[in-house]
Amino acid sequence: MPAQLRMPPIEFVGLETVYFLAIFLACFLIYRKVREVYRLTDYFGFHLFANIFLFLGLAYFMRFVVVILLASGVVFDSKPLEDIREITSFSIAFLAYTSSVSILYAIYSLLWSRMVTHFGEVVIHIISLLAGFSILLFRFLPAFLIFQFLLILILLIAILVNYRYYSSGKIRKVYPVYLLLFIFWLLNFSLAFGLLREFKFFIYGLSAVVIFIICYEVLRRL
Repeated sequence: MPAQLRMPPIEFVGLETVYFLAIFLACFLIYRKVREVYRLTDYFGFHLFANIFLFLGLAYFMRFVVVILLASGVVFDSKPLEDIREITSFSIAFLAYTSSVSILYAIYSLLWSRMVTHFGEVVIHIISLLAGFSILLFRFLPAFLIFQFLLILILLIAILVNYRYYSSGKIRKVYPVYLLLFIFWLLNFSLAFGLLREFKFFIYGLSAVVIFIICYEVLRRL
């Protein structure tokens, strides 16, 4: 008889399901609003800003789907361990791709006006696809987590580089959003690295508050 995974506590599954779905819906609302503004203005910065939340939302939608699939597979005793491992490997690879794209779009949206290359988006997707494929091929999660942590540090540097433009009003409306995004990613990767794991549900709640503030500010200001 094939090995089966143990069913996690139903409260845990329910909370993670609600959390992932809430983040996805908030990102969808932000993406939809910013895309509307982009269609009206044709400003490239709005295109980049919208894609941050498109891929962030896709990442959390995948996490939502995986929680549902794994819970259903265990509950109905229909998924052997090997099948669940394949689902998990694919989902982690997809998460690696989408989360990397999201952070790289955040970095690029801050720096694109100072970069001479016209292939920034192509580079973003190539780097992120390599991250995803490396997870599938080597299944060495710590290397990916370090890569993502480096991306978050680069985002912080990009935010600091743009700080002087905040006082001049050029990015006054969106600069606080980038700071909140940095906090959001830092909170979530603290869990991925095993830090503050005993405060996991508190981190979930704090992360949700941060993303809802971003959603409110974007919908109010644009």
